[in-house]
This record gives sequence, structure tokens and C-alpha cells, in this order.
Amino acid sequence: MKGMNRVFQGASTIDAILRGDLIEKAADAGLRSVFVGFETLSSSNLSQSNKKQNLGRNYEEAIQRLHSLGIMINGSFVFGLDEDDNDVFKKTVDWGVKNALTTSTYHILTPYPGTRLFQSMEKENRILHRHWDLYDTRHVVYKTKALSTVELKRGYDWAYRSFYSWSNIWKGSWQHDKLKHVVKHFAYAGGWKKFEPLWNFIIKTKGLNKMLPLLETILSKVDNTQGRPERSPFPAIA
Repeated sequence: MKGMNRVFQGASTIDAILRGDLIEKAADAGLRSVFVGFETLSSSNLSQSNKKQNLGRNYEEAIQRLHSLGIMINGSFVFGLDEDDNDVFKKTVDWGVKNALTTSTYHILTPYPGTRLFQSMEKENRILHRHWDLYDTRHVVYKTKALSTVELKRGYDWAYRSFYSWSNIWKGSWQHDKLKHVVKHFAYAGGWKKFEPLWNFIIKTKGLNKMLPLLETILSKVDNTQGRPERSPFPAIA
């Protein structure tokens, strides 16, 4: 890949990030943010969700490789797999903050019609209803096991609030060892999620093009020679 003089966002698997030099070439071409489907931190849950491509993969190694290239990460996770219990929400959020994921996208397990998961749950009489408009990964549409329906929905909602709290945005930002990456993380996570209604308004009024210079500045390449100061120039947030 050759540099396109533009920045862009994309999606990748853990395997592609760890294999060869494809991710380095993508970074040289302008990749600054990537969506990664981590799915779950449990290997048994990965098997249940048929995400065998993630089994045995070193998530932390993939994260470090992306961060070394100045690439921000949007991690995707699924809640409600059969091995999940009440601890899964805090464990997942804490792991994402500790590993400096810039953004996280959470989903409630959803058995879509026509999939093996739907067929399996239908045989087990676990499908609660067929109101397809609620099959949106934000509602519980099947009979859960280790978690109750209420616990799953409550935990899902809590995970979003917790990960995008100012304190966790701050903590996640300061996991980086490059000052520019610290600033990028804080600006992107805070600016996007905390002012989401404003961005929705800008998009609806077709004003996004006017914001491109700002977005490209935030997504600009990180200088790997630029270290982070040992002391924060800002007051700590409790």
C-alpha cells in the first residue's frame, strides 16, 4: 500500500493484525482507527459463539502492535453467552480500560433467523419471541442461562455507562506511552461519546464535511519518538 494522503478507519481480525506486515502497510497508507471483534474474554464462550479464529490468539499482543503504530482501537464485545455471569461486565470494561481501547461497542447476544445459533436455541425452546425489530443486539430475545434477562440487560447498559465515564476515558487515555496518543484517545473517546447528540445533529444537517479537518487532525499519525511526560500536566480525576 502507498500513502494516499488521507486518513481512514477500517476493520480487522486478530489474526490479520498479528500476521505478517499487513497492518504496518495499512498504517502507512493512512489507517488510524480499526474495529476489532474481540467478542469475549472467555475461550469457552468463543467456541460457543463459533469465533474459533480468535481461539489461542494473544489479544494484548495485537493491541500493542496497533498502539505502536498509533492506531486507535474500537473493541467489540458480546454479552449473554452461556458462560457469562454477573462479573463479565466489569471484567470486560476493566480489561478495555487497562488495554487503552479508545472506544468499545457492546452487544447482547442475538440469535438471528437462519443462523445455527437461532436453530440451536429454537430446538432448545429458548427463543422468547419473533418481534424482529427487537433483534438489534440491544434487547434480550432468548432464554438466558447463567444470567437472568434483567441482569443481562442491566449489565449491558452499565457497561456502556462505565466505559464512557469521564474517569475511565481518562484512565484509558493515560495507558498510552506517547503524549499525542494520550490526547488523541481522550479527544476521540470524550468528544465522540460525550457529545453524541451534537454529532448526530451535524450528520443529519449534512455538516460532517466541515468537520473533516478536525477529525483528520485527531486521527493524524502519532510520532513514535514522542514520549509521554512522567507527570500529568492536568489534575487527576477521581
